[in-house]
Amino acid sequence: WLLQQIDTAELTSHFKVDTEDDRTKTPRRNDAVQKAVDFSAELLKWCQRIQKSFIGERLQLILRKHNPALPKPHTFMAVHLLGIKDQFSIFNPILPILMEESVPSDRDHGINEVDSKSTIGLLCSNDDNEEQKTLLSSKDISKLLNEHIRTLEGAVCGIETAWPSDSSESVLSSSEATLSLLISHLVWNETAWPSDSSESVLSSSEATLSLLISHLVDLSNQYSETMTYIESMMENQLIAAIGKRLTPNDLDKFVKYHNAKLLCPQPQPFSHCIRQPKHYPVGLLSIESQNGENECIHSHSREVNSTSSLKIPLSAATVLELTGRQLLHGYMNHRFGTSHKGHQLVTRARQFSSFILVIGNMTDASTLDPKDAIIVQNKDELLIPLLLDELPTAKEFKDAINSISPEQQRFARAYRKMQLASSVFGICVIQIKPQLEALLGLPADALDKEMKLTQDLMELFVEFQVPSDMLSYNGFSENVDDKISNVRGNVESVLGVINAEKEKQLKMEQAKTEMAMEKTLQRAAAAPSQAEFRGYRAHSAAPAQRSGAFSSTSSTGSLCYALDDEFDTYKYADYCCMMSSDAPVESMMSRKLTTGTNGGKSEMQKQHPFLEGETRASTSDEKGDQPKLVSDQGVDFTRIPQILDTVIEKSGEGSTLRSTTIKTDGTWIRNRQENLLTSPKRQTLRADDVKKEKHKAFDLLDALSRSGSLPIVYSELHVIVVVTHCFDKDVMSTVVCDNINPIEKLECSTLLLASTVHGVPARELIGDRDELQRLEDSLPLLLQPSRYDVDGDENVAQS
Repeated sequence: WLLQQIDTAELTSHFKVDTEDDRTKTPRRNDAVQKAVDFSAELLKWCQRIQKSFIGERLQLILRKHNPALPKPHTFMAVHLLGIKDQFSIFNPILPILMEESVPSDRDHGINEVDSKSTIGLLCSNDDNEEQKTLLSSKDISKLLNEHIRTLEGAVCGIETAWPSDSSESVLSSSEATLSLLISHLVWNETAWPSDSSESVLSSSEATLSLLISHLVDLSNQYSETMTYIESMMENQLIAAIGKRLTPNDLDKFVKYHNAKLLCPQPQPFSHCIRQPKHYPVGLLSIESQNGENECIHSHSREVNSTSSLKIPLSAATVLELTGRQLLHGYMNHRFGTSHKGHQLVTRARQFSSFILVIGNMTDASTLDPKDAIIVQNKDELLIPLLLDELPTAKEFKDAINSISPEQQRFARAYRKMQLASSVFGICVIQIKPQLEALLGLPADALDKEMKLTQDLMELFVEFQVPSDMLSYNGFSENVDDKISNVRGNVESVLGVINAEKEKQLKMEQAKTEMAMEKTLQRAAAAPSQAEFRGYRAHSAAPAQRSGAFSSTSSTGSLCYALDDEFDTYKYADYCCMMSSDAPVESMMSRKLTTGTNGGKSEMQKQHPFLEGETRASTSDEKGDQPKLVSDQGVDFTRIPQILDTVIEKSGEGSTLRSTTIKTDGTWIRNRQENLLTSPKRQTLRADDVKKEKHKAFDLLDALSRSGSLPIVYSELHVIVVVTHCFDKDVMSTVVCDNINPIEKLECSTLLLASTVHGVPARELIGDRDELQRLEDSLPLLLQPSRYDVDGDENVAQS
């Protein structure tokens, strides 16, 4: 490669960086310099192979076979060749030097010319070009090369003086020493050289050859470091101009600021109050990026499908119908290198307020497939981590299926279509209080100040699954207070029945307990004396006999008899039970021991599962502390990713934009305040806990909708489509190494997404005429004056 850069006829160098080439990004990142760097790396490997083969193997073999008749044959060893470079100071002419344009140059003046001592100091064939003004002049280059030759010749002369000549009887001469000097330029090995060279096995020929190889290694390394230095110099200049080294968070802040000025309508924070019209909010819903500051993401939003309803299937028999608002959001995410931003869905409820959160994916234009659901109430704060998974780009997909069979291509296209359709993430918020009013036959806002009544209603629906017909208003009065009093009376009646049933079961258990205690005491009174018991115990002292003595008794008796001697009282009671009754009855003391040691259920819990449920609930609470976009039904959300995929491919950004799916993580965090006097506690909801919360929410939704027969009016559906713009390197490397302006790239991606979400051409989203003119020059295909429609239908994006 090096010799190919020389014009042998004119003895000039025609090496040049083609700035007009599309692959030329920076003075370092271009084909010409990259070939030079590759040649330097190959030269370095070649020198290192010579170092390993010549000194590490061949010279060692020769030295082992030296003439034993020679006196002191090991004066110079192979290791001495490795340190030969450190004895000489050789000038390296490869330097990262550029000339200031303001500095006067005498390249065109012919004064103080310097004669070059070497033919490798070649002039550039385009030395008079304007682009060469920042390079050193031929005179300066000759000075550097002359100094290089002078120091190199001095090192060679020093070797010939200190090492034996080639004509001596030494096995290695100064040539080998020169080679070793060059190789050892990388090894940094310091070795003292003996003065008596006449008796050395190695000669000046070997030393000279080693010196030259080692110096070639230095030149190769210096060239690579010089190119890296120039690139780092540009990065330092950029940092000095900006004032800091930019991170993805810094760029994210600028993009939000820039989009607010560029776009109309501008992206809005994904933070929505949960409220009825003209009412105080009952909660908050937001998506935050976990970048240390937990700021809300910004999305392009619009309200769609104002006349259509949403279906949420709770089961095969129950399908909810929601007639509330539906909003479409487009979020432009960006990733630099391998760094990924975390995201989380955050919901907060106010005191004495509640709502239901349903999360899933859109399966068609009007159906949300619910994956998770939870009731949020009374100052709960719920943090749900979101997982963003990037799909292959349109270009990657096309290239991957290019060489497979038609059947495999059809399969891949069908599966990708399914992937894109399932990437539409849906969040539905259902307000509980207004739906309770509609369910119970109460007028609007009737439960606004009935906090206890609302809590009792939710408890009856969720915990006891009481039918709503037992609680709803069943009178004929038009007075609001009468209706509320009627519902309150119904609730109190049902709660009275439940409380009475609890008390009845508790009394039954208490009576059984007292009866068992009385029978035990009666048997103890009729039992033998303590002395007789001691005699029986001594008779049964052997373990084998003792284990067989109670073979016909209860398991509790056997357990108590097997305890240590210090529990004689319990053993005596069981002995009395055995001797005074044909059918042994478990004593209270033995039952207590059995329950405590075996960890089993009490007799009350065995006979009354209702109380067992209460105990289990309290225990769990303690652990918890630890095609066409528009259809007849409106906008088909599942078509949006496919349309985006087509738009991205036609725009030429198909290699950087990726459709992205959203899923919820399996572990949630809930901050809950148990009562008004305690501080909120942090609870971790695992997969099983999330599933239980989903069942509770579904039970409440089933009750609120009368198993799907009553539409839910006060709801909001938020449909989120995510596209990720991927950059191969971090922010600074993208700008410096790839010579890419990420702001311009994100402008194009944002306009593509915003145009699809709002259903208008991209040029109509730019409010500033100057910005429109600037972007028309850089994005002519996207901002062409004619209507840009990916499906060729004028009505595709109208809804």
